[in-house]
Amino acid sequence: MRQKVYAAPSASRKLGYPNPYVPNLKRELAGSFDVLEADNRPCLMQGGALLRNSVKGDIFLLSFVETIAFHPLALIQTCMALLALDIMKLRRRKIVFFFHNPRPHKGENALSRMLTRRLFRYADLVVTHSGNTAAIAREKVGEARVLMCPLPFEAAAAPQAKGPECDVLIWGAIFPYKGVAEFLSDPAIAASGLKIDIVGECRDGALAQKISSLATGSIRFENRRPEMDEIASRVAGSRFVLFPYLPGSISGSGALTDTLRFGGNPVGPDAGAFRDLAAQGLCRVYSDPAELPEILESGWKVDAGRLAHFIQENSWAAFAEKIIKFVR
Repeated sequence: MRQKVYAAPSASRKLGYPNPYVPNLKRELAGSFDVLEADNRPCLMQGGALLRNSVKGDIFLLSFVETIAFHPLALIQTCMALLALDIMKLRRRKIVFFFHNPRPHKGENALSRMLTRRLFRYADLVVTHSGNTAAIAREKVGEARVLMCPLPFEAAAAPQAKGPECDVLIWGAIFPYKGVAEFLSDPAIAASGLKIDIVGECRDGALAQKISSLATGSIRFENRRPEMDEIASRVAGSRFVLFPYLPGSISGSGALTDTLRFGGNPVGPDAGAFRDLAAQGLCRVYSDPAELPEILESGWKVDAGRLAHFIQENSWAAFAEKIIKFVR
């Protein structure tokens, strides 16, 4: 009989899977295990889904459990999640903690810290996607229980027709931690004359209004969620794709990997996966926002041959094989 694997989080009743990480992982594991919730059916509460599946699975692959501390009915859901973790441990099942960010993007509180401590204590393996999260994990659990590998890539996309041309593209869902307003507020950026396109949904009304007020002259802001085909086209039409993330919770970035597979030239802060990819020559990084104008006015480009090799070495299939090798 094949082992049953549960990958958290379950699909959200409201948003489904806004991030493809878990569906991609399920897809790659389906050939080797019985995947619980393989149909990605939505759940009402993540804490409840975790508790329900804690008595069913043999292997638990847990992402973003600590963010349950910020969900509706957070105390109740956190208690459910803690009980679920206890059940998994008492059943002596394999627990893999995917430690994506140094801390949740919404910050930390007593409940999130409690969940994170429990995950580190119970995990048989901690998976990280950047050097800084790997260093934190090693301090917590030691070298032997940590697997660090780059965020997996989908296959490189076919070349796209160029969309509207710009010097700098910022794309993806817009949250305060992504630093878009702070970037546009920099007088040096306003004076640079760079053609900057910002395309992404911002559900924070005050933040959206602030960005709109700063989007003047050569800066354009489109508050909407574009399809990936459009993103690929717009990446092809940009000289740089910028990630002006604020310090604190930066680690991996799915938008960064998509930018690379679309053939873009990413620029981001000297932290997390941005730093790791810069060491591979696949990203430019800055330590201080004052460095950005010089970078964004340069002619730097990613080496296509080096990128193709990196994507092949770090595919979703290769990543899944590493997980399968451990949990079997």
